[in-house]
Amino acid sequence: MPASGRVMLHGVTVAPCKLGGEIWDGVGQIEPSQIDLLGNLLRGRVPYVEIAKALAAPANEALDKPDVKGRAKIVGPMESAPVRLTGQSDSFTPQFQGPPTFENVPFDGSARLAVELLDDDMVDDDPIGSFQLGPDEMLEAFRAGNVHQVRVDSQTNGQVLFAAISVLAD
Repeated sequence: MPASGRVMLHGVTVAPCKLGGEIWDGVGQIEPSQIDLLGNLLRGRVPYVEIAKALAAPANEALDKPDVKGRAKIVGPMESAPVRLTGQSDSFTPQFQGPPTFENVPFDGSARLAVELLDDDMVDDDPIGSFQLGPDEMLEAFRAGNVHQVRVDSQTNGQVLFAAISVLAD
């Protein structure tokens, strides 16, 4: 692995509901069976593929989807200025414009990609989740050689499931 590189944040996969089952926009709850299904899929052999298929299913078309926005930055000895994240409206799988790219990120464990996401609402924005990706996740993405889905649900109360990143050598 090189000493440093470019880290790109392509997008995220958001759960179909907030913690507790409340839908993202509007009033109501999703069915408990959908929450159970999500948990089962996350325990599967290839969780990203199964989750992506489930979120694209016709049964989820009627669900209110979040309007994801946020910011990302590199934290560590050489912190970067925050980059504004804007994804597509009404999507469980928004892709970020750009994509946001962070140059010369050291892979020695001293730097992390910190991401904070919100659901953009008319009055009060709902927090979606915050997560950090470190050198282990960056190494996985570098070795994958393409856009790599990193599981982050344990950092976000299950509201953000995956972060799509790619890593290239400087």
